[in-house]
Amino acid sequence: TWQGLLLGHLEQYRRYPRQAERLRQQGVAHVRFSVDRQGNASNIRLGQSSGHPLLDEETLATVRRGSPLPPPPAEITGDPVEVMVPVTFVLLRR
Repeated sequence: TWQGLLLGHLEQYRRYPRQAERLRQQGVAHVRFSVDRQGNASNIRLGQSSGHPLLDEETLATVRRGSPLPPPPAEITGDPVEVMVPVTFVLLRR
């Protein structure tokens, strides 16, 4: 699916903020944005907070770094297309 492509693409640009890592902060933030037919993201905003400002800011930065994104397929109508996707931050045990 296109959303799967989008999530995979964004995952390449997600970084774990060092301070959040030190504080052992984890969570899922949902980000809303528009994607035009060329894959350019705009109107990037938080749809739902992770509960941690550091992770929320990184969620927005992930979309900014990842633009241009995979463009929406023809069967998805709208230009731009409005989307909301989760960005997950989970620490692995050491």
